[in-house]
Amino acid sequence: MPRWQYLASFLLSRLVVLVIEVLAFLGFAKLVFGVPFRGPLWELGILCVLTSLSFSALGLLIASRAKTTEAVSGLMNLAMLPMWILSGIFFSATRFPKLIQPVVQSLPLTAAIDALRGNMLQGMGLSHLGGPMTVLAAWLVVPFLISLRIFRWR
Repeated sequence: MPRWQYLASFLLSRLVVLVIEVLAFLGFAKLVFGVPFRGPLWELGILCVLTSLSFSALGLLIASRAKTTEAVSGLMNLAMLPMWILSGIFFSATRFPKLIQPVVQSLPLTAAIDALRGNMLQGMGLSHLGGPMTVLAAWLVVPFLISLRIFRWR
């Protein structure tokens, strides 16, 4: 089996779980918290798929080089912690100095948050979300291609 097929199967298997996770999460958000869905649901679905694939590619990159499960877990925490702090989950990402704003805006979690907020809360269509979608696409393609180069059968 070619490496690309093996690695792509991991990305695509994430989509099976994605449907259940997204439906449960968004259904809960709508029913319990009254979160609005102002943008088209099919576009929200595309954003969810792109986001899932982007983060799966990042995870695949990390897992492609680590030798143990514990190493993968530690490296994932190392990759995710800066995103949690900088991406605007807990407080606005615009509060960080202008000097690091390019870094903040290039993070996949920032792009995902901006795109999902834009679609769900502001009703923005995909045509207005080109910036975040480009960042997410880059985080899908680049880590996947690097994973293809560094992945080794063990």
